[in-house]
Amino acid sequence: MKKILVILALCLAFVPLPQDSRAASSSLEVVLVDSLWGAGIGALAGAATLAFMDHPSDHYERIYQGAAIGLFIGLGFGVYELSPMFYSYTTPAGKKETVYGLMMRIPLQ
Repeated sequence: MKKILVILALCLAFVPLPQDSRAASSSLEVVLVDSLWGAGIGALAGAATLAFMDHPSDHYERIYQGAAIGLFIGLGFGVYELSPMFYSYTTPAGKKETVYGLMMRIPLQ
């Protein structure tokens, strides 16, 4: 009974309360959400592999392994999803340019 109460308290502690957002999704939020989706999908895939085991109760670590692999794949996808933000540049005139490599502008006055 004590374990159930501890698990319930932890679940309630991690439930976010509704808040008004003042900005669009930040880059960190995109990576976090993609990582969590990857971990969830990986855990489901790991759980699905238990159906092919002779003794599924001996292989519960596959769920954790799937979640970990999915987390890293989701993290990589989140960074890839943000990659256009890293190599695009908007000039003061409002024109968008693509940057290939390191770019530094030093105004001379």
